[in-house]
Amino acid sequence: MGIKQLGFCLPLLVVSVAIFQCGMAADETGKALITKTCSGTAFPAVCTSTLESDPRSLKADLKGLSRIALELTLTLTKQATDAASDVLDHSTGYATWAASAACFDSYNTTLHNLKQQGIPSFDLGKYDKAYQAVDDVNGKAVACSNYRIHALDVKNTLLTRFSDDVKTILHLLF
Repeated sequence: MGIKQLGFCLPLLVVSVAIFQCGMAADETGKALITKTCSGTAFPAVCTSTLESDPRSLKADLKGLSRIALELTLTLTKQATDAASDVLDHSTGYATWAASAACFDSYNTTLHNLKQQGIPSFDLGKYDKAYQAVDDVNGKAVACSNYRIHALDVKNTLLTRFSDDVKTILHLLF
């Protein structure tokens, strides 16, 4: 193998690795991409069902799927914020009121952070900043789950699991 051949093969190898990152072809889309991507997450069933709930996911490549996952995290955070607000409004005791107020504040803050920093960072190719915004959502959801407010259990569990999966998906773009 001559130097000329080696010079040609090395860039080709680098391009091949970039295109087939984590075993995914650059042009792979649809259910196959969703299944392959979600199989590497901690909660593949949550990941798959949540991504498939958005019809855009079926036509998205990995970057598009990641952007959709980020938007779905925003939606789930908004739903958790609304649920915490409802619990706050209907609390009958101080302990529940204080816990739901903490959850509401946490979710509201992370919602703002996702809108103002997470999604714009993603759009600028700063995937690590988007990851940090989702990591913050995940941490707040875990903390809120620890309050054990039954009316928030389903929202907290879904948000905790999906945001954990989104972190894994975003990490594929690093």
